[in-house]
Amino acid sequence: MVEGEGVWTVVNGDPVAMRRGDFLLTPGWHFHGHQNVTDHPMAWIDGLDIPFVHKTDTAFFELGPVRLSDERTPQRSRAERLWAHPGLQPVALLGRQPNSPIAAYRWEPTDRALADQLAVEAEGYPATVEPGHAAIRFSNPTSGGDVMPTIRAEFHRLRPGTQTAARREVGSSVWQVFSGTGAIVVDGVGYRLEHGDLLTVPSWAEYRLDAETGLDLFRFGDAPIFEALHLDRVEVGGVLVRQAGRTVVPGGER
Repeated sequence: MVEGEGVWTVVNGDPVAMRRGDFLLTPGWHFHGHQNVTDHPMAWIDGLDIPFVHKTDTAFFELGPVRLSDERTPQRSRAERLWAHPGLQPVALLGRQPNSPIAAYRWEPTDRALADQLAVEAEGYPATVEPGHAAIRFSNPTSGGDVMPTIRAEFHRLRPGTQTAARREVGSSVWQVFSGTGAIVVDGVGYRLEHGDLLTVPSWAEYRLDAETGLDLFRFGDAPIFEALHLDRVEVGGVLVRQAGRTVVPGGER
């Protein structure tokens, strides 16, 4: 969610509140619609796997109800009440699911997790991806994997003045500047980043992030597809660190 509040998305009959910073899921085969109960607009980004579905010729659309199936505006959805308790799952609903059953990953826990990573790093423990760079991945509590089999979602936070190592990955990604200012260099071309900007990094393009102020970025991409096919590959600082589902370490792979 990019800006505002006051919209509820109804996913398979479950009304889910939408607020700035929240990450919401509407998996395939889930009817969904939206209602804005305020007199002002709200903005969000839809991250879709339509290019992959189109290329594999597996698209299928089914017309749902003409009206919303539920016009309530609860602060917490049914899915959150069942699943959004860290490390806890309802016994009656155990079992691996292809998509995360959590309807909304709220901004407050995301913000706290990123802040805690940087605080632990400052205490001398290696809790971040690299110095000054905290990152979290939204996960499926029933599998421990990605929230969807075709989409990976993450949130990144860079301290002011942090510059990341150059990185290349098989799989493309979209980044949204949630707050702060900085720059990105993609295959040698620099672009300034400001609040609200969207940027794309193509597959195997080398990129590096530079934070001017503190920089918060939401990211989603198609890495799970390539990992499932064992076609994944990651280089950091010109060094291969992951390939075909294995982490490459000095002296071999694991």
